[in-house]
Amino acid sequence: MPRGALSQAESLFDFFHERIDAAVLDKRASVSQEGIFYLTNLLVERGHTDRIDDAETLVELRLRAQSGDRSCAIQSYRELGDRALYRSGFFRGSLARSLMSMEYYLHMGAAAYDALSRILDFGRRTPQEGHKDLSEIYLELADRFAVCSDVLSEVEQEVRTEKTAPTDADVLRLYEAWRATGSPSVARRLRALGVLPAHGDNETC
Repeated sequence: MPRGALSQAESLFDFFHERIDAAVLDKRASVSQEGIFYLTNLLVERGHTDRIDDAETLVELRLRAQSGDRSCAIQSYRELGDRALYRSGFFRGSLARSLMSMEYYLHMGAAAYDALSRILDFGRRTPQEGHKDLSEIYLELADRFAVCSDVLSEVEQEVRTEKTAPTDADVLRLYEAWRATGSPSVARRLRALGVLPAHGDNETC
């Protein structure tokens, strides 16, 4: 999709869902359709601004969840998990300037989703066949937090490529990355820039 696609997309949900779905396939990641929808909604909810609200730290959110009632715990654990996932994935580049490490965000986020899953587990009601309930979705996010973070990071890289005018050096780096990995995601970016990688150029294709 050419630059400016974000503003021209029929909806923000469709825009992000298409890219998350492609990133999951590209990485051969084990993420359910419910998980993909959750990641899409996360980007939609937080995609209206590049600013991250850090009024409360992750530790403060955890303490509030642990000391509050059930409703407060649900709200606080979800905010903690969502913020850690969004920051470690879509804003991964900013972690180099942060006092907190990538491992810190991965640990805090996974633990928050795991706690949220247990709170929402009402005796393991049998879900509708073929569908996950909220408890199972949050358990999946906890178990595959690092994978989901990687998916959001790849989506961010693709969106950034579409929104900025690449230099010749950027295009060359993308082409070399495609030759080295055969990544379908990188191939899509090259095609969007008018570069058509040939299968014969890459033995891994």
